[in-house]
Formats: sequence, C-alpha cells, structure tokens
Amino acid sequence: MPTYHVHASYIKQGSHGGGSAGFARYLSREGRDDASQFRRYLEREGPHQGKDDLVAAWSANLPRWAQDGEHFFAMADTHERAGWIVARHLQIALPRELSPAGREELARDLCEVTVGRFPHMAAIHEPPARDGSGIQPHVHILFSPRREDVELDRTPAQWFAKAAAKDRDPLEGGVRKDVNVERKAWLRDVREATAMLTNAVLAREGLSLAVDHRTLEAQGISRDPARYGSTHDKADLDRTMTYRQHLRESGTLAYEQLATYAGWHDQAVKLLSLDREYVRDLARDHLWRFDRSPARERERAESLERTLDLAMHDRTRERRVTPERTRERTPERSQARTWEV
Repeated sequence: MPTYHVHASYIKQGSHGGGSAGFARYLSREGRDDASQFRRYLEREGPHQGKDDLVAAWSANLPRWAQDGEHFFAMADTHERAGWIVARHLQIALPRELSPAGREELARDLCEVTVGRFPHMAAIHEPPARDGSGIQPHVHILFSPRREDVELDRTPAQWFAKAAAKDRDPLEGGVRKDVNVERKAWLRDVREATAMLTNAVLAREGLSLAVDHRTLEAQGISRDPARYGSTHDKADLDRTMTYRQHLRESGTLAYEQLATYAGWHDQAVKLLSLDREYVRDLARDHLWRFDRSPARERERAESLERTLDLAMHDRTRERRVTPERTRERTPERSQARTWEV
C-alpha cells in the first residue's frame, strides 16, 4: 500500500550548523558528506546511503537578485535577524507504486499548491527503504516564509529586512512574512491537500490505491501506529520492522487499504474531473481559502474560469453522445464516466 507521510520543520537564524543554505546544498546532494545532525534527523538517514538517490531538484519564484536556490538561502542566512525563522521545510512521501513521471508530477503539484508563491527549492530523493522492500521516494520542499506577490526593486539586505508597517511605503522595509504558514490549521490543510493530490495521481495512472491524511483514530482504526523511532536505536528499529511485517502478513494493511480506497472513491465521484489542473486548482484554493490578498483572489478567479471551461467542455461531449449510446450505459459505465480525465 502507498505510504503517507508529511513532516514540517523550520530553520532559525543561528540555530543550526550550515543554516538554510547548508540544508539547500544537502537537498541537492552537494553537501551530503558534511551533513549536520539536524539535516540527518530531517532525512532519517542510515549511515550507508549514497549520493545517487537524487532524482530531480529545482527552484522557483526566486527574486531577480538570486542566482539560484542555494544563493537565495545563503542570503537569507546572512540577512535574517538572529532568532528569526529563515526557512521552513516540508518532507512529503511519494508513492513508490507511481511511475517515475507520476512521482515527479505529484512533487511539482505539491510545490505549486503549498508554496507556489514563495521562493523555494525542492528535491526528490529515492533512498532504499530500511526494511529492504524497495525505494522510499519523497520530496523535500525548502521555502522562505516571506512572500512577494509583486516584485519590487530590492537588494538582498532590503529583501530580508523587517517589513514596513502596512500603511507605509513597502520599499521602506523588507518582504512581509506570511503568518498563515505558522498556524497548525495550515499544516492540517497541507496534509489534506497532499492526500487529494496523491490519490488523483494514483487514479490517473489506473491504480486502485489511496492514502488518507487522517489519524488512525479518526479513520476508526484502533491499532497502534507503526512509527519509527531513533535511526540509531537498533532495538527500536527492529521492533518497528517486526510490527510492520506482522501488519502486512496478517492482512491488516490490505484490509485498511480497501477501506481507504473506498473512502477516496466516494470522494472522487463527486469531483468534476480528475484532470491534473482541476485537482491542483481545487487543492490550492482550499488550502489558501482564508487568504484574501489580491494575488490569491486572482488565483481563485482564474481557477473558476478554468473550472467553468472544463464543465462546458464536459457538457459538450455529453450532447454528442447519441440517445442509443446513452440508454446502453450501465451504472458501472456511468460511474467510470465520472472518473474520466
């Protein structure tokens, strides 16, 4: 069954060796050999993993003065005030059941939905799973909490300065930080959006699999979660491996996957489509529904226009179906029609 995992963390000015630029180098596998304990904690790595697990890396929405993602975060380390959060980080599992193209599609959609308006860099890693069952794909997303919807002519020092009061000229201060990403509710919405995007990609690839962002208790499952503890505690790791093997061999995970897929199916048939752009719009607009900034309002207006175009196209196809073909449809075929992308 596909793995679901979303982990959030942050890097404060002066709190971690190498800072955010060091972590950026680490994500692109440029600084793996000198990784700090903090970075190894985020990665949950074993001691023998090589440098060949990097699949793809990219950066986006950087200001004009930034040469690349590493340079941007180096400037953040230099100019952010002591004790302030320099960067935030998301680590999200990508199902190994997807094709390589499907995993990269999902990773890029996750970036677009969660941090599309923030300066960020991302990397897909595929290290071997600790239980020897195959690869363990995941994406790291490192982003600045500062968001500049309309780029102004600032130097790096000005960009990372304290923002001006809202009634003053924006150029009197730096780019304002988005407080939404500091809230637990935002992370809960990220988890929900991750599940929807993941399940939509699985469905587009024809896989009858799904993930659920809710806790086991919320899903009505009473068993203990199979969490990894310290990577360096062999006894703890062995206990978790044994427990996970028991869950697989007893059929517990297979049964839970059937229930998860049924829940996703009930949700999916209510959607207009599983089209990539439509699902991405839906997830992004829900995640940022409380953001009333002009940039987000434009996003929602553009999403609505695309949704209406999709609905009109769908109705046009329906009118082209002959009455005979319509009468011949079985309930199963009608349901499959709802899933078309």
